[in-house]
Parts: sequence; C-alpha cells; structure tokens
Amino acid sequence: MMAGPSDDSKTNLIVNYLPQNMTQEEFKSLFGSIGEIESCKLVRDKITGQSLGYGFVNYVDPNDADKAINTLNGLKLQTKTIKVGTSLVISSCSTLIV
Repeated sequence: MMAGPSDDSKTNLIVNYLPQNMTQEEFKSLFGSIGEIESCKLVRDKITGQSLGYGFVNYVDPNDADKAINTLNGLKLQTKTIKVGTSLVISSCSTLIV
C-alpha cells in the first residue's frame, strides 16, 4: 500500500507556451537559474526538430519547483507568456497535463 504521491509529483513541472525558437540550452539555463535540475526536456518535432512549444523540468528539491512556478509562471519570453505548473505523473510512461 502506497503512503502517498511520489516526490516526483512535487518536483516535476510542465512548461507551456515556450517560443518555438528556444533552444534546449536556453530552456535549461532559464530553469537552472532557480535551483538544481535533475532533468529537463524541451519537446521537439521528431521530423523537423522544431520546438513544439512545451517542455518538462524535474527539480531535485520540491522547494525549487515551487519557486520556479512562483517566479517564472507568466513570464514574457519574446511574444509568448509561458505557463509553468506541476505535471501529474501517472506512470513512468505517461504524463497528464494539469
């Protein structure tokens, strides 16, 4: 019997409305300025390589994830206003956007 949600539920973030020309390095740098990142991925089209405008960030510390939401949610990047929120991890294979 599980006692509660895993730590990933508190540290795993989804980021929407990213500029299409943003690079993986810029994405990591922006979120890495908040705290130590366990992993991050800017999602790209498999054929064209162009950003699909969203990505995932998993922080080591849940406090850094909260800080990223409070600091970066609503930030204007070029012509986009990004949305940062927790990503509900259903299993190791899928993610539900909330």
